[in-house]
Amino acid sequence: MKKSILAIVGIGLLLISGCAAPERTPTPVAPTALPKPTATSIPPSETATPELSELPGFGVPYVPDGSHYQKLDVYLPEGEDGPFPTILAIHGGGFSTGNKVTYYELANQFNELGYALVSIDYRLTPNFKYPAQVQDSFCALAWVHANAATYRFDTERIIVMGESAGGYLAAMLGTVDTPSLYLEGCPNLLPRTDWIRGAVVFYGNYDYTSIDGYTVGTIKTVEQPYWGAEFSEIPPDTLAEMSPMSWIDGSEPPFLLIHGTSDSDIPSWMSEDFAFALEESGAAVELLLLEAGHGFLGRQSLSSPTNVQSLETVQSWLAALFER
Repeated sequence: MKKSILAIVGIGLLLISGCAAPERTPTPVAPTALPKPTATSIPPSETATPELSELPGFGVPYVPDGSHYQKLDVYLPEGEDGPFPTILAIHGGGFSTGNKVTYYELANQFNELGYALVSIDYRLTPNFKYPAQVQDSFCALAWVHANAATYRFDTERIIVMGESAGGYLAAMLGTVDTPSLYLEGCPNLLPRTDWIRGAVVFYGNYDYTSIDGYTVGTIKTVEQPYWGAEFSEIPPDTLAEMSPMSWIDGSEPPFLLIHGTSDSDIPSWMSEDFAFALEESGAAVELLLLEAGHGFLGRQSLSSPTNVQSLETVQSWLAALFER
């Protein structure tokens, strides 16, 4: 079996191998000091490799002359040369709020462990609807690949991570087989295969072919602005296209799914269903269920028991994935 369900009750950890059909911290260190970015990122074609401390790190555009949302921050381990295993982090916020600064403290923690972290902004609703957010996520990932030599990212050890709406976007990066569908207008391309090594999703949603489990309020304030129409008006093939669940075919990289069993915004059975579908296809997946509600990664201190346990699981999962 390729799936493990990690179920946490209180502070206890129970590892269950196999699967049945689902039913309904450390003190952070400062990031590497980096100057204000120039108008464009340093091109990867430069013959001389710049010092890491001289590279632009904050507010770097991944689409030149694009929207002010289409920028990212780069956090690099201090005093190390790389190449660095790299985390592309995507914030939540119901597609309408939030920003890349969400991952500042977490970036410090992962920098201390030797990881680079790239936190991105993306175009938000209601001014932008699907597929803008997915396009931005793929384009930011393509930027990481295109600038790997400059920033010393290890392209064989890139994972994506996101929470809530950002978790959905991370799931799209891990399941979509034809990224060219979302790269129109992007200045960079992705490799033909293996553009990520794995995906970590906190309390994400995965299926728009049905509105089961979505509250009326969530549909009205979150999903409908993202869809750009009422559910009944959207063609079934478009609903499938925007659903990570519909893209599963067994070619997916390993997934780690983390969800609170008391989540009233996105019920935890959505992650259970997604995990089951991944396993049935032959993909590797681990599911961590916590006694928690929605949004704990962004709303609670990283030193909270919930975040300590979930981040310890992420670190162990990454260490095993990368065989560090």
